[in-house]
Amino acid sequence: MTEALLDVRGLHAGYGETVILEDVGMQVGNGEALALLGRNGVGKTTLLTTLLGLNTVHQGTVRFSGRDITRLPSHQRARLGLGLVPQEREIFRSLTVEENLQVGAAPGPWTLSRVYELFPRLQERKGNLGHQISGGEQQMLAIGRALIGNPKIVLFDEPFEGLAPVIVDGLVDAFRRLRSDGGLSIVLVEQHAELALELTERAIVLDRGRIVWEGASPTLSGDPARLSSLIGLEVA
Repeated sequence: MTEALLDVRGLHAGYGETVILEDVGMQVGNGEALALLGRNGVGKTTLLTTLLGLNTVHQGTVRFSGRDITRLPSHQRARLGLGLVPQEREIFRSLTVEENLQVGAAPGPWTLSRVYELFPRLQERKGNLGHQISGGEQQMLAIGRALIGNPKIVLFDEPFEGLAPVIVDGLVDAFRRLRSDGGLSIVLVEQHAELALELTERAIVLDRGRIVWEGASPTLSGDPARLSSLIGLEVA
């Protein structure tokens, strides 16, 4: 892999004096998708929020596009090209769908029309307030809002959680389109490990705040016994 877009080394971080992540190192290249797997409570979301500058870093470095951003405020990281699709979606419920998208818009290839092309349902509902759309539509809106900010990398935190299978299928199709377009780097946190491995090139597995496995996604998906042991869940 050439110089990583995102390069994390020796990261010890958490909330105040409480250390959750210990000696975490990871790299994500341009246009690469990385699955971040592990049991509940092992530090996956903490890692994402630390990358966004929302937690305390005790040791280690975070570099993005060759720049050390370890101590950079979160709003400046967003301007550099870090995007987030949060687990709780966090849309503006009192704004319309289109207003939600316009709030985060930045110059670049992702425009309002391109988001509507990816998610036609959002165009149909563009005049509805955030609290008037379904959970699946809210997730589409959260993804669209991240994309229209024209990031270099998007961090997805459980994007398929709690949604009906038919909605998940539609979001997976959209995710595959993002991957086929190329250029956008992705970190995907997802409890459905087999799905996450199907959608990514590489994977890392966290346990108790440390990386316990790293490698190619097909390698892990092709070894159900190891996957079950690492994740602690039954797999098909």
